[in-house]
Amino acid sequence: MKVREALNDLKAGIVQPVYLLKGGDPFLQSFFIEHVAKTFFGTEPVDKTLMLPDDMKGKEIISQLTISDLFAGKKLFILRNPHQVKGKPGADLLAYCRSPMENHVLILVHDDWTARSSFFTKLETITDLVDVQTPFLQDMKKWANYLFKERGKSVHAGLVDILVNIAGDSVAHLDNEVEKICLLVGDRTRIEAQDIERFSGWRRERQRWEFLLALGGKDYDKAVSLGKTLITTHESMISLIYPLTSMFQEMLFVKMKNGTFREHRGFMPIPPSVKKRIPHFAHGFSREKLESALHRLGAIDKRQKTAFSTDETELIQFIGHVIG
Repeated sequence: MKVREALNDLKAGIVQPVYLLKGGDPFLQSFFIEHVAKTFFGTEPVDKTLMLPDDMKGKEIISQLTISDLFAGKKLFILRNPHQVKGKPGADLLAYCRSPMENHVLILVHDDWTARSSFFTKLETITDLVDVQTPFLQDMKKWANYLFKERGKSVHAGLVDILVNIAGDSVAHLDNEVEKICLLVGDRTRIEAQDIERFSGWRRERQRWEFLLALGGKDYDKAVSLGKTLITTHESMISLIYPLTSMFQEMLFVKMKNGTFREHRGFMPIPPSVKKRIPHFAHGFSREKLESALHRLGAIDKRQKTAFSTDETELIQFIGHVIG
């Protein structure tokens, strides 16, 4: 199941005795484990044990899980890389998952969603499988709304769109920005789109993504206007080289793969709103032009580090070279 579905179950007070988390997003792994602990223990002291097969023998792990103490309270166990528990302890682990101990919760964590083996096949039939991969872009609006709702806030749809365009590369990034907004508005429960104007960093990010969209769409006048604004108010040419290089590298990759584009999970230095338009932008440029743009960015980077050059002049000349 999707991690949000499992979180909704926890919000309803439903805690399963065994979970299998698959996927490599460290924020979602921790986020889910924290919510399990909060629901499971309530006001009681948290008794949480992390077990690593690299540090413990398989039989020690099974002993930890199955030790019986008449006066013991609730226990939460996190076992990373459960497939490394081999032999009889591995069989015992599967047996435990089929018949877990009362007042114990076991969370099995494996970073690789694609992992396939007889061990995982058996685990997935007897545990609650929770997807903790970094979500794709189309799921980020739902995550933004969830994170606001969790903090008792309702939010204008326009702000969610802007937020995802700026911080939709990961749930961790989204959560950080949502926390900033909620702190800014204080006790107010409704958050409006104009609240973002109080974030100078957001204005800078928005101008940056509009600039990249104009450049990718070959709108010369808009790209020059936005580029000048960025250089004179927020950015230096050296700070723009990284996102520009990433965008043109991705377009070149699409061109080399005959239009094929696989959406990335995780961080890229270009906004999600630009990332999703890369296949469209790539069709507007020849392979030679993309390679030339990357070569020119490399030369600008070298000049910026070794000699005096004017940021505005460098940027306008680059725009002219790419679009002209």
